[in-house]
Order: sequence, then structure tokens, then C-alpha cells
Amino acid sequence: MSNECLVLAGAFPAKRIGLVAGAVLWAAATSAVADNVSGGWQSPAGNNWPLIPIHATLTPDGRVITYGSQANGRQSGYFSYDIWDPADGLTGPHLLLPNQTQTDIFCSAQVVLPDSGSLFLAGGDVWNGTNSLNIGNNNTNLFDYTTRTLTRGNDLNRPRWYGTATTLVNGEIYVQGGDGGADFPEVRDAGGNFRLLTGAPTGTLGWFYPRNFVAPDGRIFGLDNHGAMYYVATTGTGRLATAGRISSTYASQTASAVMFRPGKILQFGGKWNGALVIDLTAMKPKATTSGSMSSIRQWVNGTVLPDGRVLATGGSAVVNQLSGVNNSAEIWDPNTGTWTVGASGSVARLYHSMALLLPDGSVLVGGGGAPGPLTNLNAEIYYPPYLYAPDGTFASRPTIDSAPEALNIGGSFTMNVTASAVSRVTLVKTGAVTHSFNMDQRFLELPFTASGGTLSVLAPTSASAATPGYYLLFAIDGNGVPSVGKIIKINIQYDGGPPGQPGSPKLTLSKVRKPVLNWSAATDDIGVAGYIVYRSTNGVLGNEVTRTLKSPWTDTAVVTGTTYTYAISAYDVAGNVSATTSLLSVTP
Repeated sequence: MSNECLVLAGAFPAKRIGLVAGAVLWAAATSAVADNVSGGWQSPAGNNWPLIPIHATLTPDGRVITYGSQANGRQSGYFSYDIWDPADGLTGPHLLLPNQTQTDIFCSAQVVLPDSGSLFLAGGDVWNGTNSLNIGNNNTNLFDYTTRTLTRGNDLNRPRWYGTATTLVNGEIYVQGGDGGADFPEVRDAGGNFRLLTGAPTGTLGWFYPRNFVAPDGRIFGLDNHGAMYYVATTGTGRLATAGRISSTYASQTASAVMFRPGKILQFGGKWNGALVIDLTAMKPKATTSGSMSSIRQWVNGTVLPDGRVLATGGSAVVNQLSGVNNSAEIWDPNTGTWTVGASGSVARLYHSMALLLPDGSVLVGGGGAPGPLTNLNAEIYYPPYLYAPDGTFASRPTIDSAPEALNIGGSFTMNVTASAVSRVTLVKTGAVTHSFNMDQRFLELPFTASGGTLSVLAPTSASAATPGYYLLFAIDGNGVPSVGKIIKINIQYDGGPPGQPGSPKLTLSKVRKPVLNWSAATDDIGVAGYIVYRSTNGVLGNEVTRTLKSPWTDTAVVTGTTYTYAISAYDVAGNVSATTSLLSVTP
């Protein structure tokens, strides 16, 4: 153990008030307000972290790995990384370990691999023996949480500094952007080998941590920091399709973006104080404005909470300056589109800060600096309002007594809980966050039925809604109080073939005499992505005329008096296409 350094945090005042299913609740002693409206903070004085936590990831064993600076707060991930156990609280010890990979992992991409649970790091900076040079490297590294070791992997095809990594429906990892790698993305397969997607040129897109997500049809949907929207199909050599733009008013590299529901993204902060909902549940992205925050928050961090709301922390009106600093926690409600201002932390969190959901439903908020104006070798914890009773004490919580360790797409499972009543069961993917963007964060709600304390729960039905990997499973009671989250794994679902046919096809005419196609949903082992409609005017199977995500579909591009023949097929998130339905004809 000679290469390990056990770092004891300073003796900051905090009161340990209980251990609940492996999670410690610490009194938010420094909050002026701590209640079920505003939430509360624990904000120790002084430094309590051995480095600036610029990058933070929740590992499958419930610990947090952070890295990004030297012990003195200077930028560089060349020397060390840190392991912290939330069960020890903010005043507990840290395990500071030497980085022996000879890679500067500062400003790399990071995501937890869905098969092994190892943390995959792509690219980063270059250390010349004196300084980080602010240029990309093409290294990859793997952190094994079971041995706490960081080791080199295969090299990328391109250097990437400020790139993004995203888990695909088949468990492969999509890597895009980064300085030095703007021209083409690449894909890491299950064996750790990289395939350059030369059919998807991304050189015209911004390379700075592109905000990428898996869309409902299994493709990558992306939003760059200039406002360009796009789709990337990742099979073979790839394919890029533009998908419009959002206004430059809303686009910014200092904004955050969160998938708060399958196919729905909240993009907020940056150069304005508003929010934008980008809806991917139709074939063309639709962007609409939502409520405004209390101020402009550049370098704001977005965190999906166990109840599906979105927390905003940190930021300032002027980029990385102590001007217009906003330390309050603000929570966006997707049901109303409004933000609620909560309690305030004590430290300005600007560039190079982070926010990470912990298993007990609290949020670790830390970092900022390298460069200044502050060198934040510290972290705080925000306790959202759902953790409090009306009198300001911590609320009694439901507990998950048993649940499976892993789930399959399209299956069902049983979990046992202790609670007066459970109103919701939710999943939040474990976080991997840096530079205001959590690279794999997503939220789902699961249908269930209850018989006493036994819940029969339906697992996610599509791998695009729940990409493989590790999730926090929560049971939420009737008062909105979540349990401590249980970390479970959604397995990689290997594709067994094309989906089934759409059922019960029916062709009618609308009131304005337009053909209307209806059908029942197809089934697939990894999830139906959408449907293809074929059309001809000669009574035989025609060419593809459109793709749609659901039934019904109306054909508005028809000529009166012409007979049209239609058929429908389904395609899955891997791109496989079913057999077509029988031919249906009508004359509008």
C-alpha cells in the first residue's frame, strides 16, 4: 500500500444523525434554511478535498472518484486521482492514489462501462514535465473500482481534449469531439477496439464537450455549443444527419443539458437565464422555451433528482468571474416548467465545478478553479426538499429491502419495500460529470403494482430509453420522500433479430379525405425505434415515404382521385427492419 495516500479531511463541524441502508445523513449545520421547501446544505469551512474535483463519477460500489487538478489546485490530472465514500461524510477520509498511466486525464471524457462497471476515460491533456499544454492526447484509460487501479487501454484514432463519451444501446461507447478529434467520431467496441466513423464527418460541429444523448430511435442526438442539432447513426462507418438549429441566444458551452425523460432534454443556463425543452419523441426535434431561473448562470450544473425534477447549482453572470454569483439551489419541475429557488450554499461554483447525485438522494457539489478566481479544494452537499419533514428535521424514508442486482430490457421484477405506501418507482443512471455536463445521466419512471410491501415492477421496454449500465433504483413514498437508491445494472441486451410485424393495420380516410394509417405496436427484444411507411400508386409494395415513431399517421401529400397502396414495417434501435404488413389501398 506504499503508493496509496490516506488523506484525512479537516475536522469540520458536522453532526452524524443516522445510517440508513448504508448512507449517512449529515445535518446541514451551515444552512440558514433547511426545510421541505428550500432544502438545506452542509458546507464545511476550509478545504476538505485533496484536489479540485473537476471530474466526478459514481462507481458501481457507491463510491465517488474525482480528479482533474494537482494537490495545490493547478490544472493537471497527470499525478493523482481520489476515491471518497459518501458513507464517511464530508469530514471523512479520502484515498488519494497516484496516476501511473503517464496520461494527463485533465478535461478527458468519462463514462462507466456497462459490462464491467469500470470507468472509461477518453483523451485528456498533455503534460510536458512542467505544465499541461492544453492540447489533446489519444490515450484511453480504465479505472477498475474493485481494485482501485487506473490502467492504460487502447489508443483512440484521434487526440481528444474536451470530448464526450456516450453509452450506446448495444453497450459500445460513442466518442465525439475534443480538440484534435473534431473531424470524425469513433466507437469503442466490447473488446476495447476503436472504429473511426468516416461516414459521419463532424468537423463543422463544435468540438467542446458536445451534448450528446441516445435518442428514442437508437441514434445519437447531439447539440453543439453553437446551437447545431444533429443525429449520428453509429453502425458501420456511421452516418450524420443535420437536424436544425436552436437560436444563438440559447446555445452556449457554459450551459448544461439533461435528459429528464426518455427523448426529452432540458438545456438551460449559459448566456441567458431561461431553459429550453428539446423533444425527440417525434422524428424531428422540437425545441420550446420553458421557465426562467432567478439569474444568468454560466457554468451551471444540472442534476436529475430521484423524482425526475432537475437541480441547478452554481454559476455566475460573467464567465468564471465573481460577478453575479448564484449559490442557490434551483429546481425545475417538468410538470409545470417552473423553477423554485431553494437554500444557498456557501461557495461560488464556477468553471470546473461539478454536481453529482449520491445514492441517498443528496447531491455532492464541489470544485471550481484551475484557473481561478477561486481554488476550490472543497465540496458541499445539498439536501433537496424531499429529504425533509415540514418541521425541518429529516423525513422518515421508505427502504428497499430487496431488489434484483440486474435487469433485462422488457422484463419484470419484484422488489420488497418498507413504507406506508409507495407512489413511484424510478431509475436514475449513475453520474459521470464534468464541465457542466453529465455524460450518461438519464431518468425513467417504472410502472408497478403493489401488494403490501411487495412491488411487481415492469423494467424499461427499450434499450434506447434505458441504455445499458448502472442505475440508482428509488422507491418514493406518498409524501414524495425517496428511499436510499439501490445501484442495479441494466444488462446489455444482445439483439436477437428484427422486430415483429406491426399488428392490425387499418387504412381509413379522414374528414378531409386524407389517408390515415393505424396499426398496433410491434415488439422487439431491445426496443422498437419506429415505423416505416411505404407507398405506391401501382398496387405493389412501394418505396419508403416516411418514418414515424407511432401510430396513427396521416398522408397529406396525396392527389384526389389517385389510388394509393401502403404497407408498414417496424425497425428496432439497432436498425433492423421487420417484414412489412399486408398491402392496403385507398382512393382519396
